[in-house]
Amino acid sequence: MPLSSDSPKKLRVLLVAQSPSDVFLLREMVNEEPHSRFTIAVEARSLAAAVSRMTASEADVVLLDLDLTDSHGLDTFTSARQAAPELPIVVLSEVDDEELGLQTVQLGAQEYLVKGRIVPHLLHRALRYAVERARADAQLAHERNLLHTLLDNIPDRIYFKDRRSRFIRVNRALTDFFGLASPGAAIGRTDGDFFEPAAARQMIADERRIMETGTPILGKIESKTLTSGEKSWTLTTKLPLRDRQGRIIGTCGISREVTAIKTMEEQLATERHLLRALIDNLPDLVFLKDAEGRYLLDNAAHLRFLGASEFSEVNGRTPFDFYPDAVAAGIHEEDMAVIRTGQPLTHHEQEITDVKGRNLWVLTTKIPWLDESGKAVGVVSISRDISQQKLAEAHLKQANADLKERRSDLMAAVRDLQEAHEDLRSVQLQLVEAEKMKSIGRLAAGVAHEVKNPLAILSMGLEYLAAHAPADATTPVILKEMTDALHRADGVIRGLLDFSAPKQLHVHRASLNVVINQALRLIRGELKGAQIHRDLQENLPLLALDTDKISQVFVNLFTNALHAMKGAGTLAVRTFSKQLTGVGSNIADSRSESFRVGENIVVAEIDDTGPGVPEEQLGKVFEPFFTTKPTGQGSGLGLSVVKTIIDLHRATIDLRNLPDGGARVTIMFQV
Repeated sequence: MPLSSDSPKKLRVLLVAQSPSDVFLLREMVNEEPHSRFTIAVEARSLAAAVSRMTASEADVVLLDLDLTDSHGLDTFTSARQAAPELPIVVLSEVDDEELGLQTVQLGAQEYLVKGRIVPHLLHRALRYAVERARADAQLAHERNLLHTLLDNIPDRIYFKDRRSRFIRVNRALTDFFGLASPGAAIGRTDGDFFEPAAARQMIADERRIMETGTPILGKIESKTLTSGEKSWTLTTKLPLRDRQGRIIGTCGISREVTAIKTMEEQLATERHLLRALIDNLPDLVFLKDAEGRYLLDNAAHLRFLGASEFSEVNGRTPFDFYPDAVAAGIHEEDMAVIRTGQPLTHHEQEITDVKGRNLWVLTTKIPWLDESGKAVGVVSISRDISQQKLAEAHLKQANADLKERRSDLMAAVRDLQEAHEDLRSVQLQLVEAEKMKSIGRLAAGVAHEVKNPLAILSMGLEYLAAHAPADATTPVILKEMTDALHRADGVIRGLLDFSAPKQLHVHRASLNVVINQALRLIRGELKGAQIHRDLQENLPLLALDTDKISQVFVNLFTNALHAMKGAGTLAVRTFSKQLTGVGSNIADSRSESFRVGENIVVAEIDDTGPGVPEEQLGKVFEPFFTTKPTGQGSGLGLSVVKTIIDLHRATIDLRNLPDGGARVTIMFQV
């Protein structure tokens, strides 16, 4: 809960101090401030007692004197910090030790106060800022972890690009798709590095159109060919990427792999066309009816049999629309029996009359059409015209009757003829059965695909619906339950990477002092009335540097300092080496490796006597396109480039205001 003047509950302060006079004075300072939102809830005289209070969650903020009966100096803070890492701590010290203050802040202290200079309003402000910063840091860390978890685990491929269509960030899924070792390997590259030229040009053209019009591309199915020759189908959404002022600074997008679905669709379409071609060219009568006896599908032979030329003339109608009622009733009852019992009707010979009044004999097989649960929802029928066979049988019977008068002479011939006829009939029935079962099998497969296909399309459509959901409370909840959180991709997009980030460094062992002196010579034309003060430690360890890029860093920093001083004042440059005794949260970020305790580092500090940077803007100075200079005098990319180069060297950079005015830039290099 944020601290406010309306809150009736005071925040508990744990006061850790050895001196009774210090305890009395600090308690009075906390209590005498008007409208104080703090109260000294608990006190401790030793580090051990303080740790016990902190781990018992008896305080919301800690006032910690570094000199206690059982601990002194920086060790006091590190022990307290380890005991309660999330509890905000304001450090108190007898001496104004800038180095000690910097170390405690780097290790996680919210503020460093010299006891002899503390006044009530300063103490209250330090406590208030400590609580607010601790809560803000916790919230920021939580949101960053959520975003990183989403980007690293979502199977969809997500990217962010600058205005030149260069990748500035990609997620793990896209990294794996490109076959890269890490997401950073894609930074600064374009689609032309991963896709064949025609596809890359189309993607770049789409992104330029988005940046020109501000209109996103939603749910576009794209076919891409990788440089390896592999073809990929994706369902892609591309959006304009805007800065804090709403200006379009690039594009971002999310792609879902639908190659398997697209391949299935193509296979289904091929099978459907083959099945349709087979059904339409069969001489047999093939049709499908629903549970009410209405025609849902038939072939060309059956259309002709019913006297129709188009399926629209048959679709949804029943046998009662084409046959006399008595005939239609018999057909309907036969169909309903198959659906009701689930038992097929096979090799059924029947005499029927077509729409032209011709009497025909057909050999019919009807099977139930089952849904996914096994319930009969219709009937599939295939009938073969056997009128010629039946006519042959009739002629044969007549011939047999004629031959009976000469039975004695023709008996042998009749037996031979009957045997031949039975053999022919057997072969014909086998052929009919084979063709019939083959047609039924393909028809059943096609029907199954026809049922599954709309389900796959609905699954893809849900993503589109989520992007266009009405702004009410009910619709997002329903979509979430239906898709099992397919598109919970909202979060806080943090930061911009350098728009001109170098792809690689050309490093060699070099002296940092030499680079700094060279940079100072390059900015002599900017000095005007300013003075240069150098305090460069001799015999500094050599560092692995890209000297050109590091020189660019210092030229940029020196120039900014001189511009801030407007041609007057003192520019102080100091270098020294030391061994780290602890690692603070600001020594490294997610793009550089953290320094470790015990490592040797080289530090460069640049001080100026200018006006400094407004406190509310300190956290933004390294963001792309952010500048404190008037419009037209700065692009806002200088410090962003500096930050990128420093990150590539696995170093750290920090900018803060000095207490007596001016600003200090601190750069730390790993030896």
